[in-house]
Amino acid sequence: MNEVLNNIYTRRSIRKFKEQDVPKDLVDEIVKAGTYAPSGKNLQTYRFYVMQNADSIKSLQDVVAKGMENPAYTLYGAKAIVLVACEKEAVNGVSDCSCAIENMLLAAHSLGLGACWINQLKYCGDKAEVADYLEGLGIDKDMQVVGMVGMGYPDEEREAAKRQDDLVTYLN
Repeated sequence: MNEVLNNIYTRRSIRKFKEQDVPKDLVDEIVKAGTYAPSGKNLQTYRFYVMQNADSIKSLQDVVAKGMENPAYTLYGAKAIVLVACEKEAVNGVSDCSCAIENMLLAAHSLGLGACWINQLKYCGDKAEVADYLEGLGIDKDMQVVGMVGMGYPDEEREAAKRQDDLVTYLN
């Protein structure tokens, strides 16, 4: 089977990670894949903010838990988090960031890592305390975090969910 298609067909969202840290060079390669994502008019509106420090990730988790009003909220024990953001006014920003996130998910899988798209900041990122925290990280208030990629060495295996039969309609 074609290597690219195989990577697409076998990638799964992983939400349980081993305690092993992810080497910086792998994280760098994954983020680089994100920067190669397509973008509307090639404006490359996406911006990437990388966390690998356990205390920083825990702090982010706590802020998101509070913003979501869910004290049990977790970032699944991910060993690295990439926040993907764009300017709120960017016409194609959400689409651009979404393409970048998918590139990173596929890159992580191809490098033997597990990863998942974490989208809670999309819902609570405008709350004052969360926005202030993000601004402290260097993410201006005119930016929106479209999603985060949590990654690490997988500590679970997942089967593909059954694909729905009615997803495709051919038009003449």
